[in-house]
Amino acid sequence: MEGLLARLRDVAASSQKLQKRLTAYRELLDRPVDNAFARERELAAIGRMVEGFPDAEVKNELAAWLESESRSVAEHRDEFRFRFGTALNASLKQAGLDAHGQLPSLRVGLFTVRVDFDSGKATVFWGPEVEKLKTGLPLSPEGLSRALKAWTEDLKSKSIPPDKFRKMLVQAYQRVVVIKGLGAGARVPLTEVSAELVMMMQPASFRADPSKSRFVEYPRVRFSYDLYRLRSAATADRAVKLRLHVATFDATTRKTTAIWVPDNLEGEGTYYAYLSVGGEA
Repeated sequence: MEGLLARLRDVAASSQKLQKRLTAYRELLDRPVDNAFARERELAAIGRMVEGFPDAEVKNELAAWLESESRSVAEHRDEFRFRFGTALNASLKQAGLDAHGQLPSLRVGLFTVRVDFDSGKATVFWGPEVEKLKTGLPLSPEGLSRALKAWTEDLKSKSIPPDKFRKMLVQAYQRVVVIKGLGAGARVPLTEVSAELVMMMQPASFRADPSKSRFVEYPRVRFSYDLYRLRSAATADRAVKLRLHVATFDATTRKTTAIWVPDNLEGEGTYYAYLSVGGEA
């Protein structure tokens, strides 16, 4: 008697948990294609519950249902990928941006979008997955297009004019040379020049009271873009020769030793480790 009651309690408890899970899954069927990846995750959880279900007859029925539903999810998952890719390309074109490559990784101008269909999120990188800019973005074609357009316009609007940037770069280089006690024309780590540029940009209020609210940011991405613009422009001060030195392969894996700089607007680029300046400043 006690054993029978215990078995019935097990069946009742397992049935109640499974019923809640199936009810939640049923809500995902309102949008079967859009929820394909969420359905796949839920089916995996339901499958684990079914494995330990105490009633053999019900367990067999559930197993058959899971097999059928899994086939449906596979079809809807492929359809979602196709729909998403088509919608994203259309949205990017509308925003004046072009995409290259194939999902889950797309190059959009100087950015890379990596899509994770399993999590339903996307990550945006600078360059070919060089600097991670934003993670956890929803898989919304319109939202991703807006974000990429905003980053593109922000880079352009905040970019330092090449002639001005060239003079600032030379000044920052010379300051690093003095600090390190090096001779004229010496190679200086590009990351140290970048750090010196940041200090040069700080207002008098920050120097008087170096607080976070007074700090002027100059991220690596903007430095990278300004270097690209400088290399692409015909700047006036050609008496001062600047040279970027390509990083070794090992150096490219460390942010402290190399900076990626675009070669063109299609996202091709080169890692540089050092800067040298020759001629008269």
